[in-house]
Amino acid sequence: MDWFTAQILQWGRIHSRKNLPWQQQRSPYRVWVSEIMLQQTQVATVIKYFDRFIDLFPDVFSLHRASRDEVLSAWHGLGYYRRALNLHETATVIVRKHSGKFPQTISELCALPGIGRSTAGSILAAAWNTHAPILDANVRRVLSRFHGVNGPGLTKISDRKLWEIAESHTPQDFGRDYNQSIMDFGALWCTLAKPKCAQCPVNLNCIAYQNKQVAEFPTKKRTVSVRLTTIRACVVFDQHFDCLLRQRGSAGIYAQMWDTPELVGRVQLRSLLQRLELPTSDLEILDRVDECSYRISNQKISEKLTIAKYSVPSNKLGTPANTCWTPFSALNSKGLSVRTKKRIQLARTLVEPK
Repeated sequence: MDWFTAQILQWGRIHSRKNLPWQQQRSPYRVWVSEIMLQQTQVATVIKYFDRFIDLFPDVFSLHRASRDEVLSAWHGLGYYRRALNLHETATVIVRKHSGKFPQTISELCALPGIGRSTAGSILAAAWNTHAPILDANVRRVLSRFHGVNGPGLTKISDRKLWEIAESHTPQDFGRDYNQSIMDFGALWCTLAKPKCAQCPVNLNCIAYQNKQVAEFPTKKRTVSVRLTTIRACVVFDQHFDCLLRQRGSAGIYAQMWDTPELVGRVQLRSLLQRLELPTSDLEILDRVDECSYRISNQKISEKLTIAKYSVPSNKLGTPANTCWTPFSALNSKGLSVRTKKRIQLARTLVEPK
């Protein structure tokens, strides 16, 4: 065990997080679910959702038996919904191909949907205390500063080389404790802004610190230009506020989720209804009743809301292909994004008699 590793382990014994929900009653299944949730989501947010998800799907078999909508509904609020679909797909693979037992090699885990090399290493170390290096964003930052790599000038190294560095520090024993410690060290101590360098246990040999260049390691990613997008969202209600939902395709961040219809280009609402083979009579139209702006990744979206409220029930309107009528009270059972659900709720308040 080298000096850096020993210092990180010592730091972890005092400061590392040891009471997270997925660290209790530890199992490969619970570890895997937590690792997927933690992709692109802060620990504090995942804590709010983890126990509820496990209550609904306590093991890989119950997750496999669940419908896609049930899984997406349980994921509601966590964002990046592709992760939920990957969980569902992986559960099916594990049940059908591995008889419900999780693989215990990097290559087998990486063959599963949504699992890359670092996530595989985290699962192996956390579930089985295996020697398995990781390279999440926090670990990359720690190693970049300590070794003085991937910063300014000629310090750029390949990803392969950085993996070699991570491997060199990962001990044969204490794999679980080391991985948790170095992740927490990056998240809580060697932070992107205002790192605690003066109290850092490895600052004597940290190249970035000794050269007074901590803020320059690692090099900041290029700023992605913001793309402006306008969406003309449309909420269609029947007489009883059953809502027309369409299923998205297999591409994009909301792949295969349910959403409200959208007016594309210069298409007007009545033309859209005709294309859907829905009647253009017995309805009230509220055009562009609300506008809002929000960000999704590198997109700044301006959303304009149009509402159609029929005065007849959905069973007399028909159901267009790839759509369904969903009672307002049953929206929680569908795989809806937070944005879609808020849109529908707003639409009802705007059209309902005061």
